Amino acid sequence: MTQEQTSAQKKVDTGPLPPLPEPPPSPRRTARPAIIGASVVVLVIAGIALWRFTRAPDPMSDPRPVQTVQNFIAATEARDVSRMLSYVEPTDLKRQISPELRSYMEYITELQFDGETYTLLDNNGSIAHVRLTGTVRYTVDYGSVYSGENPFDTVFELVLLEGAWYLRSLQLPELEQQ
Repeated sequence: MTQEQTSAQKKVDTGPLPPLPEPPPSPRRTARPAIIGASVVVLVIAGIALWRFTRAPDPMSDPRPVQTVQNFIAATEARDVSRMLSYVEPTDLKRQISPELRSYMEYITELQFDGETYTLLDNNGSIAHVRLTGTVRYTVDYGSVYSGENPFDTVFELVLLEGAWYLRSLQLPELEQQ
């Protein structure tokens, strides 16, 4: 056998080669959109959480100014001057009105608020105004007994000090003598 014959025998024609399979996509290319998408979602959630937990709550949704006025009215009905004064702003005025208020409350034998409606008018986070409407029934004994029933409509100004609301001012309704 000649060298040509051997070479010819070794070179058997098998036809065209099949196409090579496509190489799998590189992990970097397919993971990149997923990583970017996940990062965006995490950043959005973190941003919403940060906004939600760091923003100041709406002062108008704070029920404490109204509760302070309700507690003050309950103490007034009970004629408990010490408790009433605990809701008043701690200032020199509080010390000044304490004896006068105690003296005045000795003359009141009955005090009842009926049909009260408490309305938070405004609250900026440090000053709030609460309107109280209703009817007040009273009996006062100054040696002569006076009693009556009058509509009650007043606005209380409250101040936030060290996390607690206190009455700063109010306008008492005038009582009619009968």
